[in-house]
Amino acid sequence: PGSWVTLGGSPAGASYLERKHQAGASFVGTQSCDDAQEESARASCRKHVEEALHPQVFLDCIFDICHGGDESFAAAAAAFLG
Repeated sequence: PGSWVTLGGSPAGASYLERKHQAGASFVGTQSCDDAQEESARASCRKHVEEALHPQVFLDCIFDICHGGDESFAAAAAAFLG
């Protein structure tokens, strides 16, 4: 599996994100999906992440796209899984 650093981020950035994560911060917009948008998000995620092998990452991918992301988020999830 990847990490923030292996994806090209700095150790300082990784530390910052970890502190924010532990504090419960959210970096995702508040936009949400209707049924059609959620199905589109699922289709994008399916192109990059195998749901059966990585069910939580797959659900996170859908959430990310439904809350302001795009297909590049699915590609990033796949890169993280390496």
